[in-house]
Amino acid sequence: MKRKALCAFLMLGLSGGVAMADTEHTVTVNGEAIDGFITELTFNGDQVTMKFEDGSTQTDDMSLVSIALTYSETSTGITEIETDDQSTVKRVYTISGQYVGTSTEGLPQGIYIVNGKKTIVK
Repeated sequence: MKRKALCAFLMLGLSGGVAMADTEHTVTVNGEAIDGFITELTFNGDQVTMKFEDGSTQTDDMSLVSIALTYSETSTGITEIETDDQSTVKRVYTISGQYVGTSTEGLPQGIYIVNGKKTIVK
């Protein structure tokens, strides 16, 4: 049961961590560090097969394999959201194509075409 929990934790860590932040891992087999970045782990009984970035694989007894994960605190995701300046509305049309001005202010509720995109005025 402990092995299944450890395996599930390792799989979550290896798969989810890469998208969230920079990650490094150290793999040791029988006390010796293994070079290469693991892209896939496969478990079969007491054996674990590690697939590396270069496509090579290595199979060892699970009791000999140790994997340590290290995450940096630096986020590699979205840091800023840029939007178009919404204050510069150019042309507003009704859904039927009738030109109604350059602003949605004061228009009755409905669907309008603003700068070529459908917009709902509430």
